[in-house]
Amino acid sequence: MIKKKILITGSSGFLGKLAVEHFSINNELVLVDLVSSNNENFYKADIGNFEEIDRVITKEKPNIIFHFASEIFDTHNKNKIYKTNVVGSKNIYTSAIKNNVENLIFTSTFSLFEKNYDYLINETEPITCKNYYGITKLEAEKELLRSESKLNISIFRCPIIVDKSRAHRLGVLFEFVKDNCTLWILGDGKNKLQFVSASDLFIAIKKSLDLKGKHVYNIGCEKVETMRETFEYLINKTGSKSKIRYFNKNLGLFILKILSFLRLINFIDYHNKILVSNIVLDISKIKKDLNFIPTKTNAELMLDAHNYYVNNSHKDQKGSAIKPKMGFFSIIKFISKII
Repeated sequence: MIKKKILITGSSGFLGKLAVEHFSINNELVLVDLVSSNNENFYKADIGNFEEIDRVITKEKPNIIFHFASEIFDTHNKNKIYKTNVVGSKNIYTSAIKNNVENLIFTSTFSLFEKNYDYLINETEPITCKNYYGITKLEAEKELLRSESKLNISIFRCPIIVDKSRAHRLGVLFEFVKDNCTLWILGDGKNKLQFVSASDLFIAIKKSLDLKGKHVYNIGCEKVETMRETFEYLINKTGSKSKIRYFNKNLGLFILKILSFLRLINFIDYHNKILVSNIVLDISKIKKDLNFIPTKTNAELMLDAHNYYVNNSHKDQKGSAIKPKMGFFSIIKFISKII
């Protein structure tokens, strides 16, 4: 196998760190992030600044670029989101063409779709997002796809990326399960929200490197359980004594909206909406073109993440693996434990 040089943007983030572990064998890695790292061949550079990122790409001449760097929902500064997600993507793309990079991989999002779908969403579905993160990801997609260059580009529209080391907001749920608290579901719990494992995404990325031209793929678990089924699976497999209860959807969303507005919980309006929505991507295209076969179901990924969280919560975790700040959820948890 010919060793390839891969440049990874966002190398200090959740997905970037996992990619470093996954692709370090048989490849030479070049790592780029704004957050400093002790990894070899690391560059602290702002992708929103063309001179900075172009200097790295020109010096290193990578064969492949994995563009994972992104500002997400937690960033309330719209100018910062636009600079990273749109300007940064354009800068990387421009420098990649200039330096004869062979492949550019871009991770997009199912946050392009923001309503309740009663069918699978394929790659041609009209975009409905109102959240700024989704809007900027869409603009980045358009920038990459309108090019007539020979740069091979694969865009992966990812649902919620789950890995055993990713707690973050899921950690709130895991704290409830661990302490046998009531799990509250808004509505009837029949809605489905899709996940994808980081390892499955990396497998698909590897396969896409043989493609020529420009491609957009949905990716995700094939079996997506309902919210209620996922909670039941988690309770049964962990031996938790938690019970599931249901809360009026409209009243619950209203309360969450107020708590989000007051910054009492680490959610934004978009997170609240998807809690009660059906958003499942159709993965038939990637299965056909890349022979992609998801390895686990939604519920199985959730269980893996839970078990890792419980077994490692006593350790000094960082980034997305860190134990969440419960905030107002501590009050909800206290009430849920005695109900």
